[in-house]
Amino acid sequence: MPDWLEFARNVSLERLMQDLRVITQWERLSGSAEERRAFEYIQRELASAGLRTQVLEHDALISLPRNAALHVHGPESADIPCITHSFSAATGPQGLEAQAIYLADEAAGLAPHDRDVRGRIAVVDGLAMPEQVAQLQAAGAAGAVFLNRDPLVHEMIVSTVWGSPTPDRLAQLPAIPVVSAAGTAAERLRAALRAERPLRIRMATEVETGWRRLPLLVADVAGALEDTYVLVAGHVDSWYVGAMDNGGANAAMMEIGRLMAHARPYRGLRLAFWSGHSHGRYAGSAWYADNFWEDLAHRCAVHLYVDSIGGRGASVLAGGYCMPETRAIGAAVVRRIARQQFRGTRVGRTGDQSFLGIGIPSLFMTLSEHPPFGPEASRDFALTGSNSGGLGWWWHTPQDLMDKVDPHNLLRDAQIYAAATYWLCTAPVLPLDYAAVARDVTAKLRELQARLNGRFDLSACLAQARALLVATRALQLRATRDHGLRPRGAERINRALMALGRVLIPVLYTRAGRFDHDPATTIPVLPPLVEAEQLAAAPEGSPEARALTIAATRGRNLLLQALRTAREIAEEAAG
Repeated sequence: MPDWLEFARNVSLERLMQDLRVITQWERLSGSAEERRAFEYIQRELASAGLRTQVLEHDALISLPRNAALHVHGPESADIPCITHSFSAATGPQGLEAQAIYLADEAAGLAPHDRDVRGRIAVVDGLAMPEQVAQLQAAGAAGAVFLNRDPLVHEMIVSTVWGSPTPDRLAQLPAIPVVSAAGTAAERLRAALRAERPLRIRMATEVETGWRRLPLLVADVAGALEDTYVLVAGHVDSWYVGAMDNGGANAAMMEIGRLMAHARPYRGLRLAFWSGHSHGRYAGSAWYADNFWEDLAHRCAVHLYVDSIGGRGASVLAGGYCMPETRAIGAAVVRRIARQQFRGTRVGRTGDQSFLGIGIPSLFMTLSEHPPFGPEASRDFALTGSNSGGLGWWWHTPQDLMDKVDPHNLLRDAQIYAAATYWLCTAPVLPLDYAAVARDVTAKLRELQARLNGRFDLSACLAQARALLVATRALQLRATRDHGLRPRGAERINRALMALGRVLIPVLYTRAGRFDHDPATTIPVLPPLVEAEQLAAAPEGSPEARALTIAATRGRNLLLQALRTAREIAEEAAG
């Protein structure tokens, strides 16, 4: 039996449920007094378990939705119950009235060229997603109404700005009001719009957006032989009492901390509990990344994120976030504990993934989800094309109560996180597979080169990716052959593995680079070559194609340099 599996079996369901009951006493809005009580409880418990704890304080721009109203004029005149969202623009008491335009299920490509949304209130099926709000605003919509398909309306945050804004990002905050409705009233509005009868809508929103002082808790277990650490993180703030999101995750992190305090790991463990996730677009983790950049860059080996685990009916564990270098870890622990095949999903721009620019490998975010269209599934998730029923119809609603957490599922998910944490903290050589990264990049470059059909040359990048694959395989062989490495030899390989992440991850997962944060929008595959992708569809010889070629050339240079540097790091460490 692997040591990590034996360690995971020590997770106590009784302690998990006790911590969950305590945390869900409080509605934990970011920066609120009740949230601070939850932070105080978590700190007290971890300190008594022997962890070194510290509460940090920082300012953050936080947005708390207060009140909203939606009225339909005309033959179908009615008041429709609704809510507004974090960072929606506030209308003031006078509200906003305009003609409605129905975009139906066009959420994947809002405001198409043949639909004029200027000056109108756009009505869209599905969740109020920030990227869609930004598209509507850019197209000139006066406001937006989202019609959820689940029985209850979901609280959302509609800003794409990651963390608290810098001066240039203030202008990127939403400037239009946004509301969401659900249930029978929403269905009546949907039916009226489908009948293509002209409708005028009046909407009013009240949103409290301003700077607040937030807590941030870190708790450490020191490593015995290496001054690096594994970061296990999750948010404490919540919508309502948030039993599943995120009380169960907080309880799992506390239990991992208690057990690891007695483990004397090879490298350290750092638990981080954020505020500002739900109401500040990951303000806590973004602040920590900015203000502890040096420490994270030189000492953080891997990031495990814990969010919304243990849900009732959450039986699918195949698609959690991972990178090629961390996929094998996730697959092993999920297979042994949950008896499922973990395929993993490419790390995206959500869930406090504030450390991609620094170059820290990541594993997991949400772990267990519902089968599509299962009895407890969210229809709003199932119809997004994600092939998942999401986190339950109660996600981000007042119904996220204790009864939405299945104790068996919570124990299972906590054991998976405990196993992965123990493995990463105790393995003398970090179990990170950069040969898998090289294979993945090579395959993506080949696909893109084929689509370009001779219009742009990626052969130099392909050659470097293949050379990186050879070098990383040699590094793996060295680590396997020298499994009994003395601490100095293991540390040398680990530093090389961490250096590979610092070079490759910012290029493969960001556009902003190492010292900034990308918006909360879709991360393209091979970000430096976005313009090369667009070039494949641009008319040959057009001004657009010429401009795209310039940008693609610069992106190719960036990727080529990263692959070359990574190859040199791997070759030196393997030699």
